[in-house]
Amino acid sequence: MPDTVEEPLLTHKKKQHKLAAKLLAYVLFFSFFVTLVTSSYIIYSDYRQGTNTLNQSISQIQAGYQESISYSLWNFDSQQINTQLAGIINFPGVLNVYIETKEGLLHSMGDFEQDSEEKHAFDLFFTSAERQYPLGVLNITLDYQGLYETLFYKALNILASQFIKTFSVSLFILFIFQRLVTHRLLLMSKWANTFSLNNLDNELKINSSDKHDEIDAVVEAINSMRNSLKDDITKRELTERALNQTQYKLSIAINNAELGFCEYSQKSDRFNGNNHFANHLNIDHSLLNSIEHPVDWFKELICGEHCIEQRERINQLLHGHMERICTELSLKCADQIKHFDSTIQVSKWDENGLPFEIVFCILDKTEQVNASQQASELNYALEQKVAQRTEQLNNEQIQSHAQIKQLEHKLESFEQYESRQKSQENLKPLHYALQELQLSLSEVKSTPKKQAQQLELVQLVSDHLKQSNQLDCETFDVVTLVQELTDDFTKHQSPQQEFQLKLPFSLMLDSYKHIISYCLERSLLAFSEIYQQNATVSPINISLQLDGDFATISLESGTSLHQGIEQQWEKPKTNALIISKMCHAVIEELLDGNIRLIQRDSGEITLSLRFNINSCDL
Repeated sequence: MPDTVEEPLLTHKKKQHKLAAKLLAYVLFFSFFVTLVTSSYIIYSDYRQGTNTLNQSISQIQAGYQESISYSLWNFDSQQINTQLAGIINFPGVLNVYIETKEGLLHSMGDFEQDSEEKHAFDLFFTSAERQYPLGVLNITLDYQGLYETLFYKALNILASQFIKTFSVSLFILFIFQRLVTHRLLLMSKWANTFSLNNLDNELKINSSDKHDEIDAVVEAINSMRNSLKDDITKRELTERALNQTQYKLSIAINNAELGFCEYSQKSDRFNGNNHFANHLNIDHSLLNSIEHPVDWFKELICGEHCIEQRERINQLLHGHMERICTELSLKCADQIKHFDSTIQVSKWDENGLPFEIVFCILDKTEQVNASQQASELNYALEQKVAQRTEQLNNEQIQSHAQIKQLEHKLESFEQYESRQKSQENLKPLHYALQELQLSLSEVKSTPKKQAQQLELVQLVSDHLKQSNQLDCETFDVVTLVQELTDDFTKHQSPQQEFQLKLPFSLMLDSYKHIISYCLERSLLAFSEIYQQNATVSPINISLQLDGDFATISLESGTSLHQGIEQQWEKPKTNALIISKMCHAVIEELLDGNIRLIQRDSGEITLSLRFNINSCDL
């Protein structure tokens, strides 16, 4: 292998050893720190436990021996005192114990050769006839040396075992890291040292297991980058060839397209343009290069509604705030205004970051712009005519649709009217009323109540015929009409009846107000009669809803009633139900609607008055 390749490999080996040493040092340092913290906590816990044990011993001695030793000392029982002191010596951590009085040391036991600073003293006294007699002091010396030695050896054992475990685990981690990481990184560095743009076909390969890991992903990314570089170099070569061909074609196109081309130098403050540039501006080519302050002269030629903005953009480009301007300029050339597609671009910058050379390119579009303006004017005039005619056709179409809709609705209404005439459904309520009157007249003897009912029915039929013939269309608010009828019903018909109105804010209609008011009033009376028959005074819910061209006023019961009410509606016997059925015929004929009574399975009933809101327009 060449020397240039061997030297980097040696460098990488040094780096490998340094990386391994750093990894081992970091692992050992962190493990030592964790071991030190955990060991300190364990040792401190054992120390606290040992001191607590000694303190408990002192508490037990005070509780168990203070009073008994005081009693033995009062009775001068030396044998018992020695026995008690021997019991105290047996407590863990007690080094020596002695009794001291005013005369001096009286009794003692234990090891007095070792010195200890941890001493405890308890007063000894004898109580007789509620009087205390001081006898002396019981002194106890505790030994902490054994506790310290135990903790010291335990700390050494923990540190030694943790160090051996940490060091062995670190060596194993280092070995695994070398096999899985550093070895493969060395192969990658060896490939990188031999890589260049001249051997892009040399693929990076490393010995890897079947399992895909992060280093394999890096290898794939490097190979992908190598392929991308290879493709980019190929594309760049093709682009350079195309650019050379484009430059040659561009020079031909500038002459053939009569493109005005001019260079401006900030240093010389002069224009250097071709013949096309001078001809476009209606100026002699020899005079173009001698114009004083040519950029200011060029800006003065700009005219049109955007001239101020375009001049300001050129100033921004001269100060280095812009690099390129592509716009359409209107220039006043002699006595003629011309239109150009213009490009003004900085081609060279000085060391201060200011434009040094600027290129002006203009292409005459005067004929195209004039033709486009004429075409726009013609197109605008044509669009105005088309829009006017389209609006007329739309109005005619809307009128036609409205007339067709009216005719269809009239046809449908006529068919329904013809069907009702054939079935004679509208005559059934009147037939019921006449039949009731006939039965009443056929009876020889009738009760006063029956006669009153007959007279009431005659009056109601007469009033119905009178009311159903008032066909004047009026503009009114349905919501106000419902509120007025319910208030009047509560005042004059049934004061105990309550209503809960669920109505919109307003609904203005141009319809048969008298017919709707009369039919709604009769519906309220019929619905109230059904309530009275069922002996209920619960509130009646009244709502108003719109469904397309139809409005529906619904009367709903708040409680359930007995079944069979629908049969009473189909074959009415009472005066209120008979007149309501006759109102149904009027609503169906005049307003293309109906009056229906429905009883649900729960027993609640709904009486709905449905009518067409556009009935007067038909």
